[in-house]
Amino acid sequence: MAEDLTLHSTDVLRSKLKAAEAIQRTVLAIFGVIVLAWILLGYWRTNTPVFISTIAMGIVTGAATSATPRRLIAELRRRESAA
Repeated sequence: MAEDLTLHSTDVLRSKLKAAEAIQRTVLAIFGVIVLAWILLGYWRTNTPVFISTIAMGIVTGAATSATPRRLIAELRRRESAA
């Protein structure tokens, strides 16, 4: 069940948004380092299907973590336009 965001203050929503964005950056950085290591060490040549699936997982994970804070952003924009 989705949390009712109208019950929280704007400061709480901003801190939740900041935390969600930090998680997203961390996850994307981890996948970026993994893919970079694959490329620099040349492992992508010997195991191309796993390399491609790693890239796909990074893209899907990035999309999933970017979808999470959209409700927070929408609520903050709604409050800003009402003010």
